[in-house]
Amino acid sequence: MDIFPKCSVCHQQFVLKGPAPYLLPCLHAVCETCVTSAAAGVISCSTCQREVNLTDTRLKKDAVRQKEIFHLTAKHRPTELLCTHEDDGNQAVCWCRECEELLCEYCQNMHSNFKLTRKHVLQNLSDFKPAVSNIPTPCSIHSHDSLYLFDRRCNILICGRCRFEDHADHEVEKVDVVAESILKQLDQHKTELATLQAHQQSNIQNIRRGTEITDTTSNTLTENIGHTFRVLRSQLDQREKELLNDLEGQTKATKTSLRTQLNTCEEASKKCSEVLHYVTKVLTYASQSDLLELESSVREATRAFLDTAETQTQDIPTAVFNTNGLSKLKSNISRFGAVVTKELKEEYARDRETQTEHDFMAEMEITYEKTIDDIKKRASETTHFLLGLLSECDVHLLKPDVLDKSMVLKCIHLKYDTDIVNLDLTHINTEGDLINSTSDTRSAGKGRLKNYWGTCSTIPLPLADCPQYWETETRVRLDKTLPREILILEVCVCAEGERDMTHYVARRPHAYSLTVRHCPTHKGICRITWKEGEEVLHLPDTIPNTAGASHTLHYGVVYDDARKKIVFIDVKENKVMSTLDNVDSSQPLWPIFGVYGAYKDTVSMRLVVGSDINMTEEKKGMIDKALS
Repeated sequence: MDIFPKCSVCHQQFVLKGPAPYLLPCLHAVCETCVTSAAAGVISCSTCQREVNLTDTRLKKDAVRQKEIFHLTAKHRPTELLCTHEDDGNQAVCWCRECEELLCEYCQNMHSNFKLTRKHVLQNLSDFKPAVSNIPTPCSIHSHDSLYLFDRRCNILICGRCRFEDHADHEVEKVDVVAESILKQLDQHKTELATLQAHQQSNIQNIRRGTEITDTTSNTLTENIGHTFRVLRSQLDQREKELLNDLEGQTKATKTSLRTQLNTCEEASKKCSEVLHYVTKVLTYASQSDLLELESSVREATRAFLDTAETQTQDIPTAVFNTNGLSKLKSNISRFGAVVTKELKEEYARDRETQTEHDFMAEMEITYEKTIDDIKKRASETTHFLLGLLSECDVHLLKPDVLDKSMVLKCIHLKYDTDIVNLDLTHINTEGDLINSTSDTRSAGKGRLKNYWGTCSTIPLPLADCPQYWETETRVRLDKTLPREILILEVCVCAEGERDMTHYVARRPHAYSLTVRHCPTHKGICRITWKEGEEVLHLPDTIPNTAGASHTLHYGVVYDDARKKIVFIDVKENKVMSTLDNVDSSQPLWPIFGVYGAYKDTVSMRLVVGSDINMTEEKKGMIDKALS
């Protein structure tokens, strides 16, 4: 049966009494035999081609797959299960969940008669379903105490006596509390992976549809080209062959490109399915202790896949038969390029003998106009398809009826640079938000910002010749009434050399900034936009300066290197705050983000990028108007 999991090295099925499965960092399984016999201490996973050096990595037994194998054996090979209560070799007929033992018919009857076990739940093997067992595990040091606590510093389960003997000053929590937190994280991983897989399946369908459109276009143009050149007879035979060859080459190139993209998407979807499938198994089979052991492996595998996976984009060129130059090939034909149906060919040839030159050309003109209308209709259908494809790839047209690069808006995938963030004043939490306080764990490292209160993006903005867009959503809680000129946040685009000159860069040259701060002029909290050190716009009454109040500030930034403009948008108020012209893009510009006011307020800034941006038609119209 192929329903049993297999070793990713030798491809042998795991069975109940065979070699135990071990978990690789990629979440695939390898049998104990392959682990012990690995050449030079290196295992190569044949499923994903990842190599694991056993001298650097200590593999753990895959408790989830062991339980899966046990349940599959109970369902499909029940005769292999023997009674474990008396170890008498009798075939097991049921399972006691409380005792975690297989029972034969005799032991089942005895189990039901004993006072201590008569209330235990017994499951027939034919009705056996996966269930999480949370029976306390006895402590290896204090055998009469169970492991119900988790030491975060030592990363182990401990009992109550261990807590007061060897782990007194450590951070300790109850197992069920830690397990509940891990379950929430696993649910989040499952949701993220399922969303990514849905996008990949959508991309696969679009690529296949693109292949069909390419074939249809190729067939249609082949027929049109053939018919056109048959009307012109032998004078254009050679040119007909050349165009057909060009079309064939272009069709092959397009289909080859689409096949490559399809294979890439299918491979990424397959890998995503494997990780998603294992996370589902963990949620189905894993006990609390299993969750504690597997959490780091599943998190690293999920995050590694999500970080490296890229949403696929498909550029599907559509072939067009350009007939403009054909009019020069025959001096006695004033118009050329009409595409007629096969049925009209004989009629034209028959009527041509009795028609005058004027009548013939008038009829050709009518047919030509009908053909143009048909081409426009097909172009509209193709444009509609491409617009749908672009929106799934986080690319939007500011005007759907204008196919121009300057009208393409890219919702770029910015990320906070965790290696450069100023850890003396700020940090990035586990949810990926920028916080205006120091972290409990502060890793050392060269190259971090020393003066600026925040971080920048991992890469500078590319010169894309089209508008690029991103948003920030900031939660602000005022712990105290803010005193004079205290900053809350800064969203900025600046040159690399300005990033760490001071605690905020709004007053620096080569910087284009939006700040929220206490304003002594208006005696409140204001929004101020800046261009190269000079104030551009001052908007008062952003939020009340009231202790204990909480607010959310949602801003968008548009950078258009072609038009040399930067636009700041208030997303909540749905309006443009400032459009900065003549932006100097002669050197790379970096998005930079600052959060301030520790001990006076709590500021948490989240990046909103890519498909997370809610790009409405109203927002696109507002951006188009600001850039025009």
